[in-house]
Amino acid sequence: MKTIIATVAILLLPAAAFAGSHNGQGQGFSSTVSSTTKEGKSGSIIHMVSEDIWHYQKAPEGWPTAAMATCHYTMLMEAGQQAPSSINGICESVDPDGDASVWLAVIDTSTGIGTGSMTSGTGKYNGNELKPTFQTTYQIDATHSIYDFKW
Repeated sequence: MKTIIATVAILLLPAAAFAGSHNGQGQGFSSTVSSTTKEGKSGSIIHMVSEDIWHYQKAPEGWPTAAMATCHYTMLMEAGQQAPSSINGICESVDPDGDASVWLAVIDTSTGIGTGSMTSGTGKYNGNELKPTFQTTYQIDATHSIYDFKW
């Protein structure tokens, strides 16, 4: 099971970074805080929760330089396979100004590249249609990673 979690972490942990506006970029720092598995006959579902820090190197006007997020990932594992067949995520963040945002993500299991969208937000995030991409740039260990994101 540790091998599966480590393999999944390499593909998964970049999904925690979401941000918005045009021509923005940043880096995320992810730490997995829990993982549970539901076993089925033909496969299993792994649910992982991470606590992330998003650092905006090119923050849009009015945005903080950094924010924290909690991300939930669901991975579908077919029986006998070492890698997930799908990875989906949702991240929630309340920034230092008190504005909230919710993001969805899908990670391509063959490339490790994720795509996302902000589904809703308050304050400065309200009404934004943001579509970031992201990818792990450094895997520290099975539960900690650094990823880059841009939009």
